[in-house]
Amino acid sequence: MATRAAETVALTSYKMRIPSAADHVRRPRLTGELDRGAGRAAITWVSGLPGSGKTSVVARWVGERTTTTVWYRLDESDDDGARLLDALSGRCALPMWSPENQVDLAEFARALFGALAGAPLVLVLDDCHRVPDDAPVMTMLRAIHDVCGENLRIVAISRRRPPPELAHGIVGGWLALVDDLRLEPAEATAIVGRVSQRRLSGAELAEADGWLAHLMALAHGRERHVKGAGIGDFLASELLASLPEERRAGLRRLAELPEIPDDESECLPPETARLLASLASQGYFVTRAAHYRLHDLLRDALLRLNASLDAPATLRAARLLLATWVESTMPEAALQLRVSAGDASGALLLLEVHAATWLARGLHRSVFEQLRALHDPDDARERAALDLWRAQALVPIEPEQARPLFALARRASVTAGDVRRAYLAWSGEVSSYVIQWGAVQGLAALVDDLEQLRVALGPEPDDLLLRINADALTALMYGRAEDPRIGHFADMTARAVGHAPDASARIGAAAQLLLYRLWWAGDFPGGRALYDAFDREVDDGDTLPPLPRLLWWSCASIVDWQCGSARVCYDKVERGLRLAETSGVHVRDFFLLTQGIFCALSEEDWERAERYLGQLARTERRHKRLDVMVHHFFRSWYSLCRGDARTALAHADAAWPIAEEIGSMFHKVVVLSALAPARVHSGDLDGAQRAYREQIALAKLARNPTFSFIAFCAGAEIALAQKDEVATRKQVDRMLFVKELGGFHSACGWRTPLMREVLAFAIAHDVRADVARRWIREKRITPPQPVPPGWPVAIRIETAAGLAVAGHETASGQKPAKKLRELLAVLVAVKQGATQAELADWLWPDVDGDRAAASLKAAVHRLRRWLGAEAVLVVDGRTRLNPELVSCDLWDGRVHGDVLAGFDLPPITAMRATLAKHAEAS
Repeated sequence: MATRAAETVALTSYKMRIPSAADHVRRPRLTGELDRGAGRAAITWVSGLPGSGKTSVVARWVGERTTTTVWYRLDESDDDGARLLDALSGRCALPMWSPENQVDLAEFARALFGALAGAPLVLVLDDCHRVPDDAPVMTMLRAIHDVCGENLRIVAISRRRPPPELAHGIVGGWLALVDDLRLEPAEATAIVGRVSQRRLSGAELAEADGWLAHLMALAHGRERHVKGAGIGDFLASELLASLPEERRAGLRRLAELPEIPDDESECLPPETARLLASLASQGYFVTRAAHYRLHDLLRDALLRLNASLDAPATLRAARLLLATWVESTMPEAALQLRVSAGDASGALLLLEVHAATWLARGLHRSVFEQLRALHDPDDARERAALDLWRAQALVPIEPEQARPLFALARRASVTAGDVRRAYLAWSGEVSSYVIQWGAVQGLAALVDDLEQLRVALGPEPDDLLLRINADALTALMYGRAEDPRIGHFADMTARAVGHAPDASARIGAAAQLLLYRLWWAGDFPGGRALYDAFDREVDDGDTLPPLPRLLWWSCASIVDWQCGSARVCYDKVERGLRLAETSGVHVRDFFLLTQGIFCALSEEDWERAERYLGQLARTERRHKRLDVMVHHFFRSWYSLCRGDARTALAHADAAWPIAEEIGSMFHKVVVLSALAPARVHSGDLDGAQRAYREQIALAKLARNPTFSFIAFCAGAEIALAQKDEVATRKQVDRMLFVKELGGFHSACGWRTPLMREVLAFAIAHDVRADVARRWIREKRITPPQPVPPGWPVAIRIETAAGLAVAGHETASGQKPAKKLRELLAVLVAVKQGATQAELADWLWPDVDGDRAAASLKAAVHRLRRWLGAEAVLVVDGRTRLNPELVSCDLWDGRVHGDVLAGFDLPPITAMRATLAKHAEAS
């Protein structure tokens, strides 16, 4: 925390300090131009020669305005825009900058600047000439002008005219150009009077030609007059001449710093301090706030002198001394100095302390560019460390380029015997594949490399146990699902996940483990247990970072829609998308939207499905091959669900060769789940059989019950279409057997009309009819008309007007006894159930314990006879309704107010009070 605070102070004192201009001469012509520019255009570009007074006039202009101003000084490290966005994102409620935003900088910038435009604000970007015209930060300006509205105004200051991409804004009306900064004669005279007692002659004023830097030199009595960039060399020579010769080298070497700390150390001798203080007081190309800052003209000239006058060894030693001086207050400057001095060891020490903070702020590209300039050290351990930091800096933005750096770091770490760094590098390689979504070739081979690492170095450190095993599990899931080791890594992950102290790591690993249980192990009960263990923790975990919450919601929503909890699934999807907007972390948008689409299709909610498909299309931009496959896959399912088999087949046929090219078993199985039924309903039963056989072959190769389940679903659909009763019996029996074995609730997608037909067949022909009926109740499938014999009717409880149980009357057809209805009302109000003691106390408060217990036992028995034995559960001493068989409008969140009217038992009145409190809060 102290490190971050120190960096923030340094950043504020240098990068974000608004220059003082209150005592500067007012320049009405230029302030008028700035007023007019800001009045009509989102961006005003101020350009002029070095020393022409650009910064001064803009500082004076913003000082006269009441609008809030943010000033940011660009330098060579700002071309990617990360530091700027990091500095700005703390000014508004949404969104916050994070490393993942670099995937789509323009989109994040639009969201951020749109949020900033919610209140009047002027953003000044000084020294725009320090970054290239084609830098991402310039592209970002081009992308955001239309979200500025009437509140946000951007002023860019540069020695160059706007780059071509921005210059189009002059014609478009969203960029105003202010480029004639010459002083009026009256302004020139007033400025000279402010800074000296001299009166310039008409010839001198004419020679200065309205150029501020030249005029300042004349005002201070300098006899040598120069124009253009040469003024910097003139100023440097004048400044150095004012010091004793032995102090001159020390002064010019201070220019290696972006600003000069004002302290008592030996790096700033008294003579130099006095000189800087004097120049700052005169406003003569030196300013002073928390530290001294040299005007760019002066600093650039001193840097040129350093390069020409100092031997390389001398300049290196000076940079190292300066780095030591400022490393606690200006660590980024210290890193740059050590890099320019070729000091890999010192740079690595700084990285160990500060790199995590820098990367958390999204400064990946600038850190990488600095480290790339370092020569590889001879020491193997340092070389491994340097390669690892390079890779970690690069992986969020260029994962494919980071991968070989991780491999280099891993090999060097093995050579050096650096166990921890070797495993971190291996984990980074896995991450590079995961981030480069859709890249799977070579992913599984990393698990072989992990085995070799363990042989060479021994096991991973205990604190990396969860991370390494979860990464190995992920590598096999997507790279080699048929590998028999996948179960071992899943078990190791499951053992470690419950003991991990870091909540983010624990939840991230649990999300991967959940996918394994659902998809690869075919263990839906095990997945549901994970869901129950972590879902509430994530919902209540407001302090969790965005990424683990998004990771969990995007995986856990699979359970929701497969179990028929559409409202809960949509809630996770919508909350996740809102969190992505407020945090700027969009890397899980795709996964959230896919689950929302599956849910909407299973619910036949076509409007929502279309909306989510449209949003999904806007996320498709990073991995074109996989994006195209996903697009065709979902469009195929959507068309099939809407009854357009021809379009469904066209999309599925387009997706299949891409899945084959990607080479992942997972992607093949997913696409085949759409291809087989699309061929069935297009009349190509032979093609459907080929797709089915391909599914069976993949399932056998992977020994994966989930893949088998998906294949048997396709087989049942084909057999029904062929009207082959024998084949249908066989396929439905297989499907329901694997469903019962794994507890499955759905496949890749869910089409209620098809499953209604399949399950009706199972009941009519007594093919695992009990499993079929249980599935119908779990998914709350409405019956075909007329209702076939044996079809289970779902239990639906309505509470808005008292207590009504749809479709379930007592044996006599009469209203159930009062105590029986009271018991049911209490179990509805307390969804999680209650102990026997609690129920007895609520229902029979005036009856002794034994009699109350006996009455409760009889009431539960009668309730089971009324609703069905499986509808009322007694587990571990708690009695509750079975949510897989019973649904209720109260549980769906669709009723408020005086629910369960006529029932006033304690838990019911407490529940009403809670509902009322929530209603007031919203």
